Amino acid sequence: MERTEYNPVQVTKFGGTSVGTAERIRRGISLVQEIAADVHRVVVVSAMGGVTDRLLDSVDVSLSEKRLPDHIADELHDRHAAAADELLPKGERQQLIAYLEELWRELERLLQGIALLGECTARTRDSILSIGERASAPLVAAAFRAAGEKSRHMDARELIRTDANYGEAHVDFDESIRRIRARFEDLPRDQITVVTGYIASASDGSTTTLGRSGSDFTATILGLALRARRVVIWTDVDGVLSADPRDVPEAFPLARLSYTEAAEMAYFGARILHPRTMRPVQSLGIPLLIKNSLNPKAPGTLISNESRSVELRVKAISTIRDVAVVMLEGSGMLGMPGIAARVFVPLAEKSINVLMIAQASSEHSICLVVRESDADSAVETLRSAFKRELVYGDVARIYSIPRCAIVSAVGDRMRHHPGLAGRMFATLGRSRVNVLSIAQGAAETNISAVVRDDEVRRAVRALHEAFPLGRLRAHVCLLGPGRVGAHLLKLLAEQHDDLLERVKLNIKLIALANSRTMLWDADGLEFGTAVSELAGGRPANLDWLVEQLGACRLERIIVVDATASQAVAARYPDFLELGLGVVTANKLAKTLDLPFYQRLQKAAKRREVAFRYETTVGAALPDISTLKYLVRTGDPVHRIEGVLSGTLAYVFNSLDVGESFSSIVERAHANGWTEPDPADDLSGEDVARKLLILARELGLAVERDDIKVESLLPAGLQHDTPEALFGELRKVDHEWKARVEEAARQGKRLRYIARLEDGRLDVSVRSVPIDSPFAKAPGRGNVVVFTTDRYKDEPLVVQGPGAGLGVTAGGLLADLIYSAEIMP
Repeated sequence: MERTEYNPVQVTKFGGTSVGTAERIRRGISLVQEIAADVHRVVVVSAMGGVTDRLLDSVDVSLSEKRLPDHIADELHDRHAAAADELLPKGERQQLIAYLEELWRELERLLQGIALLGECTARTRDSILSIGERASAPLVAAAFRAAGEKSRHMDARELIRTDANYGEAHVDFDESIRRIRARFEDLPRDQITVVTGYIASASDGSTTTLGRSGSDFTATILGLALRARRVVIWTDVDGVLSADPRDVPEAFPLARLSYTEAAEMAYFGARILHPRTMRPVQSLGIPLLIKNSLNPKAPGTLISNESRSVELRVKAISTIRDVAVVMLEGSGMLGMPGIAARVFVPLAEKSINVLMIAQASSEHSICLVVRESDADSAVETLRSAFKRELVYGDVARIYSIPRCAIVSAVGDRMRHHPGLAGRMFATLGRSRVNVLSIAQGAAETNISAVVRDDEVRRAVRALHEAFPLGRLRAHVCLLGPGRVGAHLLKLLAEQHDDLLERVKLNIKLIALANSRTMLWDADGLEFGTAVSELAGGRPANLDWLVEQLGACRLERIIVVDATASQAVAARYPDFLELGLGVVTANKLAKTLDLPFYQRLQKAAKRREVAFRYETTVGAALPDISTLKYLVRTGDPVHRIEGVLSGTLAYVFNSLDVGESFSSIVERAHANGWTEPDPADDLSGEDVARKLLILARELGLAVERDDIKVESLLPAGLQHDTPEALFGELRKVDHEWKARVEEAARQGKRLRYIARLEDGRLDVSVRSVPIDSPFAKAPGRGNVVVFTTDRYKDEPLVVQGPGAGLGVTAGGLLADLIYSAEIMP
């Protein structure tokens, strides 16, 4: 790349928004005044914001109504006059108004001609559109003079020479550079030169325009001709964004881009740039800075030869909407020489631009992407070009697929990191986005995919999350927003920002349901308000919810079950077969009949989805994960013993200090530490289910009936209310007192312990030594002891709170995070 020593020149361009009002013009003047005094300051301006659109409206009115659109002309006159009144002293204002009056008369003559003739040529349209920049440049130059600066305006038609391709003229760079250098050669360095953007002239002197982002192009052409130190484009956004914010609200400004990256982004739809904008400055390596005049403190985006200071491999996700796929298919194309030329030449003759091409290595099919407006013409053109082959069947068919979009990942560093294409398409696959065609340039600065237009937003959001943001995204359906479920939502709300930053995980709540009502929003529910909104939700319908989860085409959907419902547990196979992860605190699914348990395990493995249930045994304690670790690393487990109920741990710890059995249970119930019916805890069934889960995780083919359970309820107990239960328990207080005293005489304490050894499973009250882990665990603490080959002389002990809203919700959150991270 040619490099040269830069001149002390800075070209600064202000877009329509930046010169849209008198106040914004003042702000722009202040920004230019901050440039070092020894630098020649060149300012390029667009028309005031909205003026170009109104000029186009005036053309439309003149054509359709065959009259002068006086209201539009008056509006433009008044707007510029009001800005002049606010910015300029009387003498300066009068001179400007006189100049502008001549412009408005010129506009009137042009529009009158259109109304009389009933047509508007491209040449006339360019002349009309030039009025906007020709009005703003002298206004801004006069405002600089009013602020104490030396300034003059310069008409770019005297500087930039083009062909006569009106509407999007092609620049004659050699002649333009010669003209610019000649005009600027003797200008004083302390003079601020304000140049009209967007417009130029053909060799016959007629006015031309440079097309979309033409004022940016003007600025970079001047930068090239003057060998400027840099070109600064002031606009109304904080720089080049990582994605279109209309599709991705979390799009962020990119600090640095290479010219190649910026050009790729411009080609693939980045609205702030046009591909031509970079070409002039790239040839000399002149830095191009994109800044926000409404937020000048924002660092903006620096476009230069390199972007090495940014570690992102994929910088941005860009899109081109309103495209169509044109397909040529047929086995007769195999080995047909010149097939590509026969496709492109007739399309070029029809001025149909091919945005993307993909060809199967077998040459059985060719896929082209064109603007949707060109699709029918492209199909007809190709059918004509391949008329003979269609007749003889060498080409089977030529057709188009409408309503598509191109989604592109852009980044210089992609070439140094193999596998990014695989990650890109895996991400789209997880989001259930169907890819119609793919293309990757040899330089690997972009990878493109064609998708249906109705899937483009989902595709862009998923890719942006995975690459520029470098995060995983998980979608959660929470069943059971009771005490534990509501606490989980509270944790998710509190830790959302931390999960984004530290864990790089974006968790979105898409569904919430209890037994009566449910909420559904694929775009996300608010963690903090969802529970309060649930009462106004639709009637609960698990079948409908399963259907929505399967059809919503979101990636990493995880169902969190915080219920104790067998009906919900029975739907786990449906969830897993749909490719949904499951995180549960509901013990029922893991303790139904063994074939059901095995079906769940096989479905999760086959579908490669997460199935996590750590909280079904010890809340947040790693009982299950510890057992899995032992099994998977080949350490034979000889015995498992545990205090697995926080409620019953509290009961037996309280018996140690002489309290009566009935009063302890009554207090635990009052504190909310038991089930609504405390008999459910005292029956031992909860502990038996937990032991069954551990046994099955160990690999034992056991059922609930294989566990011998000692109930803590009096024989023949009958009760209707908790109060009636407490009355019955008082009748056996003396028996418990005797058992406690007998254990104490032996130097032991009573504990309710689940035990698995030699294939036998039982749950019973045992006397344990005072120095045993079971005896020393305080309050409602759980204890699980694993005796294995490795942990034989000193068994492995897992101990801690085994119940409580905080720890259970925390355990569910831990399982949820783990599930999101392991799901493909």
